[in-house]
Amino acid sequence: MIEKIINIFGTNSVSVIPDENTYLDYTWFLTDHQELFGIKNESIQDEQKKLLSGIFTALDTEALFIPTINNGWFDYLFNDNEKNPFTDENEVKLPSSVRFIHFNSKQFFSNKAEFEEAILAFFHKEIIIIWSSAREGVIIEKINDQPIMQSYLEHMQETIAADLYHDVTFFVGKCYAPLSELQQAFEIEQQCFKKALKFKKHKSVLWFSKEMLHYFMSFIPEDLRNVLPNILLNDMTLNDQTLSTVKIYLQHNMNVTATAKKAFLHRNTVQYRLDKFSEQTGIDLKHFEDGLVIFLAIQLLELREMS
Repeated sequence: MIEKIINIFGTNSVSVIPDENTYLDYTWFLTDHQELFGIKNESIQDEQKKLLSGIFTALDTEALFIPTINNGWFDYLFNDNEKNPFTDENEVKLPSSVRFIHFNSKQFFSNKAEFEEAILAFFHKEIIIIWSSAREGVIIEKINDQPIMQSYLEHMQETIAADLYHDVTFFVGKCYAPLSELQQAFEIEQQCFKKALKFKKHKSVLWFSKEMLHYFMSFIPEDLRNVLPNILLNDMTLNDQTLSTVKIYLQHNMNVTATAKKAFLHRNTVQYRLDKFSEQTGIDLKHFEDGLVIFLAIQLLELREMS
């Protein structure tokens, strides 16, 4: 479809990637397949704009691409050009802690205000919403009592998907002291979020503490990532019943009873498979360090199978 637009208006008049210095010179549209394109204002007539608006979604250029700048937060978090904005607040008014809740949508937000209104309705507390692009941004949650709970965040995500037709993924960071090195923590969380988005499967609310493992694994050289599962797991595959039981065992704090309930197995069967794994690999899963290494190997094996 965009190729046809280019044929009509010409290559020099159509852009598919907004440039921060020139995007205001274009009129932007979004196709049903979430493909973005812009036509130079000088190359499109009013009648053509009306026609294209009837076929595609016309976007509010300024609202869509200009990031939110809120008391220096954008420059502090994304450009590292400013000091922590909390340093300018009265010490009495400072929250006890602060948390970043990052968000990313598969669709462009053509109406940011609608999304912000929905978020504010769920939190019932003071928050700051910072946009970094047309698809993503961060919610800064000021915490004085308890942070918003997991079940509540999941309900919020489901409601936004149903009411606003946006497939949004939220990534929940950890709690920090308001005057700590927030920009550094924010950057690490952002990098972790980008990695987590590639492997999130069907989850729509991700947690920093749980997704950090994928971030760690990204620093392992590729050749080592490929060979480690074979070495540690003795060439077992993900379909192996023994390995499947070991994974559940590690996920349930190395508790045999909990593993048996989760896997719908007799406790003796679980113990038999754990003993079998130890015999084959020489690794005793009763020790935390050994269990951690095997869990990492299973994660690497799953990562290899997905790629």
